[in-house]
Formats: sequence, C-alpha cells, structure tokens
Amino acid sequence: MKQPSLDLSADTLERRLAPFLSRALNRPLRLDGWRRFPAGFSWITLGLRATPGDGGEPLDLILRIGDPRGLLAPYRAEPEYRALEALQGLASLPVPRVFAFSDDPSVIGAPFLVTGRVDGDTPMPWKGAAEARGEQHNASLARDFSDGLAALHRVDWRATPLKRLWGEVDPATVAREQTLHWWRHAGFGDDAAHAPPQLHHAMRWLLRHAPAAPRVVIVHGDYRVGNFLQRDGRITAVLDWELVHAGDPHEDLAWAALRVFSGGTGRVGGLMDRQAFVERYARQAGFTPDPVAWRYYEVLGLFKSASMLLSAAQRVQSGRARDIRMASMGFQVASTLLELNRLIGEAAAESRGAEVTP
Repeated sequence: MKQPSLDLSADTLERRLAPFLSRALNRPLRLDGWRRFPAGFSWITLGLRATPGDGGEPLDLILRIGDPRGLLAPYRAEPEYRALEALQGLASLPVPRVFAFSDDPSVIGAPFLVTGRVDGDTPMPWKGAAEARGEQHNASLARDFSDGLAALHRVDWRATPLKRLWGEVDPATVAREQTLHWWRHAGFGDDAAHAPPQLHHAMRWLLRHAPAAPRVVIVHGDYRVGNFLQRDGRITAVLDWELVHAGDPHEDLAWAALRVFSGGTGRVGGLMDRQAFVERYARQAGFTPDPVAWRYYEVLGLFKSASMLLSAAQRVQSGRARDIRMASMGFQVASTLLELNRLIGEAAAESRGAEVTP
C-alpha cells in the first residue's frame, strides 16, 4: 500500500491528524490555528490549537515532524517521546508535556511528535548576545542550565520505558558507537577514499582513544544555549531532543562548552565560567567530570559537527534536500576541520604532559 506523502497544508494536516489525536487523548478534537515556526534545519515545527468537541479548554500544542529532507533524516519520534515522558515533573529540568507520537508514515506521511506549547524565547549563542542579556540574567540562566544537565544525568532511565527502547548499554563501547554513527552520517563506511583526510584521521584517533563511560546516562545530544526557552532569566523548557541516547555524561558536558557556542565570550554558552560550570554540575550530579574524557568528547563534538556539515552539503548536492541554508553549511567544513585538528593536537600534548595554551 502506497504511503501518503507529507503535505503541510492546514486542511490536510487537520484531516489526517485530528482522528489520531482524538484517539490518543480519548476525546473528539478540532484542530486549527496552524502556524509554522521557521527556525531549524531538522524537524519541522508547527503550532496549533486543539479544541475539544465536548466543550473543554483548548490546548495549545506543538507538532514536530521528522522532515524526510531534514538534516538528520531519517527520523524516529519514539526516542524523543520516551525521553520527555521519563522527564515529566523534574523541577530542575523543565520539558514540554508530551501527548502523542507516531513513527508510522501512514498517519501524516512522516514521523511526528505532539507536545504542549511552552512560553518563552530562545537565547542564542551568537556574539554579543550574552552582553545584551546582562550579567544578572546570565547568572540565573547559568544556574538553571547546569542544574538541568545534572538533573538529566541523575535520572534512572533503566526504571523507565527507555530501558525497553535502549536495552543493555555497554559503558565500554558508547564512545566508539557514537564515533561510528557520525562517520556513517557523513556518508562514509569502510571505504574512506572520498572522506576528507582530517576527518578520517579524527575518526581513527577517536576509535583509538575511546574511553569507557564512568556511568551510562540519558544524553541529550545537543544540550546548549539555543535549545531552551527562557522567561525573565529562568529556563522554561529544554527543547530539541532528537539526538537523545544512552551514553557518557561527558558527551553533553563537552558539547555544551564547545567554543562555537560561547558567543565569543570564552564562557560556557556565553553564560558562565567553565570551572564554575564544572563545579556546580559536579555538586548537583554527584559526579566529578574527568578532564581527559572531557577533552576526548570535545574532539568527538567537533567530529559530529563536521559530519553534520558534510552531510548537509551532500544532501543538497544529491537532491535529497533543497534548503539553501544547508547548502551554505558546506562552507563551514574547512574551519571546523581546522578546529578539530587543533583539539586533537592539544589532547596529544596533554597526554605527553606538555603545557597547552588555551
């Protein structure tokens, strides 16, 4: 049976989604008020209003659709849904309320997730943004940012439905698995003939130095400034969970602190000094990060960035994507590979006991 193609017109979405949501919420619903949010290269995000036919209060909802032409396609909605489901009610880690999901393309033509809408705006990690917010604003966001990550890493995911989704996870292999995942995402496998030499070198270095995880936690996968909402200096919701997986806590820590997200300030996300971030996280998480593992995951983070950039350019070139912004990402590959080379050099110098200038 031929699956329906994705059609984002309001009439088609209402006709396809309303019966599904009505069954999921166990009440008849009318969907309207559709609005598409323009940000993002990955999932399509739309706002809508669901009005119960029995006269109840309308619900302001967010529909996230795994765009078949998106940056990280093909998508699955279940991991994000199960992670958000497991995190409902955590005081230190606000997340949207989840209502339904489906990975069955016969419903609307692509995987999708339905959540509640949360008020707030999105701080960005661009140069000048931290200064514009002011120190008091940054200080309160910094506390929420570090405490939220610590709360995430404290969750016993094996006591949630994520256990069924992820199964047994070997702490000794999570770093290697992430390395190979992003190597394949960039379009390479056993044959590295067409890979940039620096990316191939980084892949081999990452496999050779892969550390065992001190604990296996829920890893957000893209925990950074730009992926949460805030109001009056307080985080109202952490968003964008499409890369969630079981892994090493150092992965989230190093990613959040990458220089590219510092807004030119040298601080984690432009919010707080790195040492203060480490100390506050350690107190809240009950776990002291290892500098060697942190450095390793900095390298892996840039390797992941390079993989995304290469994949974006390849998708446009092959006709699998038509977003001009994705085409422009190819221009960032060279600078990302240079930064990747620098981090590997620093890691090598540190392993020899040499002094590294930050």
